[in-house]
Amino acid sequence: MSRSDVARETYHHGGLKAAALDLAESLVEAEPEFSLRALAERLGVAHRALYNHFGDRAGLLAELSARGFDALAKAVGATRTPADFVRAYAGFALGRPGLYALMMRQTHAGFEGVPVLRAAADRMIAASLAVLAPDAPDADSGRRAVMRVWMLVHGGLSLHASGALRTRTDEAFVEELLAIAGLGSAPASPQPLWTQGDAE
Repeated sequence: MSRSDVARETYHHGGLKAAALDLAESLVEAEPEFSLRALAERLGVAHRALYNHFGDRAGLLAELSARGFDALAKAVGATRTPADFVRAYAGFALGRPGLYALMMRQTHAGFEGVPVLRAAADRMIAASLAVLAPDAPDADSGRRAVMRVWMLVHGGLSLHASGALRTRTDEAFVEELLAIAGLGSAPASPQPLWTQGDAE
């Protein structure tokens, strides 16, 4: 039996789609520019088989992003306080930087045009509202409460990842982020994000 025959048997009854997403999730951390053809080769199937499931590479990445939003929603949904929310959110982004970067590259048009991505984002929003704005008087107030935290955390993560801030461990960065957000005490041995001398 050839490798392709074995692959067809292995991925019978829809297993190929899940296997492709599993492999893509690992590849996006080390080889974020991987092609659909390269993914198919690693799976031992014809690349046409992946086009049948995802349409194109953008379709695969949208579904992978949806998987990421579901995982992030699960992580933050298990928290009960804003501080724990920030820790869970930052922990996800720091632990899976390739997947997180892919998720953050999705556009508003993409969310509106891909139902599975829209649904995953909605679950993330619902999980965030439950922790960050459980008593919001109206939808706009709740939305702003969530976006205030999201924007602060994402902005901090972006600066940390880019190397724009003074080098520190991920753990020290999260503690400083909590202090900046007013959700935690300043670290006992503070390491400023920069000193006045750095900015001169």
